[in-house]
Amino acid sequence: MTRRTILTLTLLLLAGCAPASPPPETDLTTQTQPPPESPSTTPQPTETEPAVPEIEAQNVFTFDEMGIAVGFDFPEGFSEAMLTGAAGVYEPNAPYDLPYPPRAYILFTANPGDDMKVSGIRVFRVEDINALQAGVVENLFAVLEGQADHHNDFPRLAGAGNLIDAQLTPLDFENGMGYRFLLTKSFSADPLQNSSMTYMYQGITDDEKYFVSFIASVEAPFLAQYVNQPLTTVEEFEAFYLKINGEVDAADESQFAPSLAVLDALVASVIAIEK
Repeated sequence: MTRRTILTLTLLLLAGCAPASPPPETDLTTQTQPPPESPSTTPQPTETEPAVPEIEAQNVFTFDEMGIAVGFDFPEGFSEAMLTGAAGVYEPNAPYDLPYPPRAYILFTANPGDDMKVSGIRVFRVEDINALQAGVVENLFAVLEGQADHHNDFPRLAGAGNLIDAQLTPLDFENGMGYRFLLTKSFSADPLQNSSMTYMYQGITDDEKYFVSFIASVEAPFLAQYVNQPLTTVEEFEAFYLKINGEVDAADESQFAPSLAVLDALVASVIAIEK
């Protein structure tokens, strides 16, 4: 074998052992993409009526007969016995009485007697009031809007007119608005017989479905000096009660028992919602 032949064979062997050429780089842009997802067939949520809010209060009562729930808090240092229930139409049993529509009540007594006059919270349907006692709700709005100064007492207290009508204050509750005032009523031009008077709240819920009334008895010890003071003429009567009303209006909340601030706090905590 010649030297030339050996060289040729060697070159052929080396060529056979050389690595194969690398494959061309893959173009990622040409890779097959997964098919697009088909539109979801899951039903979308539909709008619903807002849920009835839960009442967060120390005391909550549901009145199925009225279709409502009423809650409120006792202010610090103030606690009373409670009697709750719902009642139908109240039929008058005295000349000054009015018929009253069905109502839910939370009375602050264990022995109510006349349940329309004792301290407590009462809730009426506005539509029932309008059907039985036209003008009550309109008067409430008129007072709040400054268009009337006749402060309605509903339920109505005994008496032909107000001897004391003072401390008018707008006051909102949890889901409504209204006003409170102090009053003493009488059938005649009588002297002041005692130093107690009635705290009266009149309010309406924001949805204007329910009328909220709160009644409480308060003492005004600073009026003790005027009790049973004789009045002999119309002029004396007018001057006397003008002075009394001025003193009641000027008195600080803490001069009453219980304090008006405490009663205001109780009213402000009230919530009455449809269930």
